[in-house]
Amino acid sequence: MKNMFFLLLFLPFFASAQVYDADKLLDKAVEAMKKDSPLQMDYSYTVYDETGDEVLEDKGVMRLDGNRYSVVMDKMGVWCDGKTQWSYMLEIDEIYITGASSDEAQNLSPLFIMENYSKGSSKTAVLQDGMAVLTLQSMQDNTIEKVELYVDSETARLKAMNVFMPGQGHIEIMLDKYQIKCNFADDVYRCPVEEYDTAEVVDMR
Repeated sequence: MKNMFFLLLFLPFFASAQVYDADKLLDKAVEAMKKDSPLQMDYSYTVYDETGDEVLEDKGVMRLDGNRYSVVMDKMGVWCDGKTQWSYMLEIDEIYITGASSDEAQNLSPLFIMENYSKGSSKTAVLQDGMAVLTLQSMQDNTIEKVELYVDSETARLKAMNVFMPGQGHIEIMLDKYQIKCNFADDVYRCPVEEYDTAEVVDMR
């Protein structure tokens, strides 16, 4: 009878933990982003070194639709039309062009990270301050150590993510002010090269 009492006492906690099954939570977050697309979000991007010191901060707007996205920030812009990616750095005034399937491509896209970095990763999920925190611990990708995803427990929308690189610090990305089911022209996902007439174009394809 005593054992039955303790089982009944802790049963609600067991049931609550099942809601945050890591695989199901990731599936819901991916599904929510695809359902909202095409979408626009406020996007902030902060890079920390291995000691935790901030080395770069930028903010702007992301537009995303499947494997197409653009992030236009104050110091940097990245565009991907699903075939080609353009990356512009204001500090060095250069545009780098890569294929969309290259290792460099789509590393700022939250949808790409959720769908691809989860492969070959161990997953855990916990509830923290009303937010579901999903950790993807990489077992195959040597360039990514782990990814932390902060998912709204009610809407399943991704609100933030941290991407950790072995021995190189981490990147913090914050997403806010979702505008869903937008209607964007195709050229939103292509770099307006003509607007950067002083930039050197480096084609790495």
